[in-house]
Amino acid sequence: MVEFSMDAIVSFRSFMADSPSFLPAAGAAIALFAAKKVLDRFDLMDKICNRTYIYNICWEDPAVDHQVLNITHDDVIFRICSAGDIVLDYAIEGPSKIVVCDMNLHQLWLFELKIRMLRDPKLTYEEWWGIWGDSDVETALKVWKRMRHTMSADGRKWWDGRMERVFRQGFATTGSTGFIVRAMLPLFMWVTGFNLREWAESGFSHEYMVRNARVLENSAKWFRWLFPGILAPFAGVPANQIGPEFYTTEFYEGILKQIFLDPAFGKSNYFWRFYCERGYKDQTCCPRTLQREHFNALKENSGCFEWHHATVQETMERVQAATFTKLVLLDHMDWMPNEMVHNEWIALQRATVPGAKILWRSAFTHNDDKPFFNNLDVNDLTPKWYAKDRVKMYPGTFLSYMPRDDFPFIDSEPSLCQKASFLTKVKTSAKMILHPIIGSGADEHGDKMSSFYASQASGYDAVREKMLVARKEMMSAFGPIKVGHTWLDIGGGTGRNIHFMRAQLDKFDTIIVLDICPELLEIGEQSARQSFTKAQCEKIKWVCADINNPKISEELAHVSWNRTRRGFDTITFSYSISMIPKWEDALYSAKSLMSDQGRVLVSDFDTYTLEGNSFKDFLIHTWYKQDGVRIEAKTRDTIVNEVFSGSEFTTSVARMQRKLAGVMIPHFVACCRKSTVTTPGGFRRSLTPDLLDFTSIEEKKSD
Repeated sequence: MVEFSMDAIVSFRSFMADSPSFLPAAGAAIALFAAKKVLDRFDLMDKICNRTYIYNICWEDPAVDHQVLNITHDDVIFRICSAGDIVLDYAIEGPSKIVVCDMNLHQLWLFELKIRMLRDPKLTYEEWWGIWGDSDVETALKVWKRMRHTMSADGRKWWDGRMERVFRQGFATTGSTGFIVRAMLPLFMWVTGFNLREWAESGFSHEYMVRNARVLENSAKWFRWLFPGILAPFAGVPANQIGPEFYTTEFYEGILKQIFLDPAFGKSNYFWRFYCERGYKDQTCCPRTLQREHFNALKENSGCFEWHHATVQETMERVQAATFTKLVLLDHMDWMPNEMVHNEWIALQRATVPGAKILWRSAFTHNDDKPFFNNLDVNDLTPKWYAKDRVKMYPGTFLSYMPRDDFPFIDSEPSLCQKASFLTKVKTSAKMILHPIIGSGADEHGDKMSSFYASQASGYDAVREKMLVARKEMMSAFGPIKVGHTWLDIGGGTGRNIHFMRAQLDKFDTIIVLDICPELLEIGEQSARQSFTKAQCEKIKWVCADINNPKISEELAHVSWNRTRRGFDTITFSYSISMIPKWEDALYSAKSLMSDQGRVLVSDFDTYTLEGNSFKDFLIHTWYKQDGVRIEAKTRDTIVNEVFSGSEFTTSVARMQRKLAGVMIPHFVACCRKSTVTTPGGFRRSLTPDLLDFTSIEEKKSD
């Protein structure tokens, strides 16, 4: 459904008034709006991928990649294929091997065509430029006939029916991005009153664009209306990658001005000139892969490629362990839920050497919406490199080194002892709902918890499995698990969180489940004995105590035989902070118990709005208050901006809503960890003044 506000109507009238012809432009806008309504009815990106490639050239700047990656002859590189021209650029440096994958088979057939041509011993530079620079159909057909038999059967069949048409109409206008150039660029030039040909004939003069800068402002207004709903699928941008900024004129205006008001645009920005001129017209402003001086190296290294029609995770699971030294993941993780990202990185860790360098981009300037990224020391390269990126497609550029210690493996399947019959679930749910009416009215916090949970203990885990949905997201941020890991689960009750980690329990030294309700701890201990080995159970201590006890540190050290004197590597609050009366004190207590590289994780119910002051927030606050659950926006703010503020800590908050009985319920996951850095060898170190961040390390190496 499309909703129009008064501001939107005023904005629409404004940009229509700025167009040279109101009525034709209005007609075009109405036609495009109608097209959007039609396109909303089916997955356009899926339709495109089933018919052709999306990208005819890659939408990243390889110059930035080279500066960040520092490719050497020993490197084994992985990259998502896209149009394939950037991995060809990598190949000029002569790495040992390059592996690519793509889910769009047509992208791989485009890439394969380039590789098979390069492997043709008769291919000359003039032919290479004629095909991919000039889009010369005669040259393309001549080379195709010569090397056609080397293509895969499916790729040969696909190109047989398209080779002549693609290069006759112009390669720059093919694929869905090329369709935008062919169909939409003339419309944009018309409605904005800009003479693109005149600008090109001026050599893409900076002075010319400065004089006509208003075209960028007008274009931004059109993009604000057209891109999110109509153009995005053709540009390979799915709906879940479109944030609120995509609906503002300022967002597009800023990007357009950075690109087209760059004084060096005409001399170096071959990416956007490719679309403006419908191809590469100038050998002095084109990719390295089309420059004569690199042609021989490109041909010589064309044998280093391997390609897969698969997801990134599937590709990682196919290759030999510890294969890759450098990886470029583009922006595909923007599209994925946290669980999928987590599973992919487990596969990535298996397939890479410790300390492998991993570069990715994003339509967003942070990764906070996915708790898994808290397992990585992520270096935000955006402040340094975005200004130098000629494409300006991605506001976020990030780098990380693969840690040596294993990522947490989250086994979401409940243990058998945590399952319950339908009747038990009904009884437990009834007791939970009726508790405000039939509760004992105890005064002490511990007595209140026992009163609330004692009658529910047997069916507690089974009923709450679908209620406390952010637990698994929280566990995803658990942190790399080293041998001798220590973990304190505050308000852990039945120990459900331990069962998430069942595959890696042998790595732990000590796990303490602390709760003020003995009935839940008893159930948890029974479940552990039924589910884990004797040796694993001996690592787990079940402690009935208050986290706000002034002597809690000594008490925990005593029950763990002093193994936790150094502090805990991971401390979790799983839907417990909202039930602790002195919850701020509990957070400070947890902070005091952290190890040198420790982290505190909190998952709990959240407010619907960021400020927590809407009517829906009032309703959820009132409903949960009956059971002693406190839901306030203040919780998030206190965690991040008070208790764990300062440069000593790295913090993030992921907010989400999940459906329960047909109602969307808000949750959050907060991760607060002592700042660390992962070195190029994959070792994680505490961030001390003498240990610089990723960028500084790279700059030292370069110097």
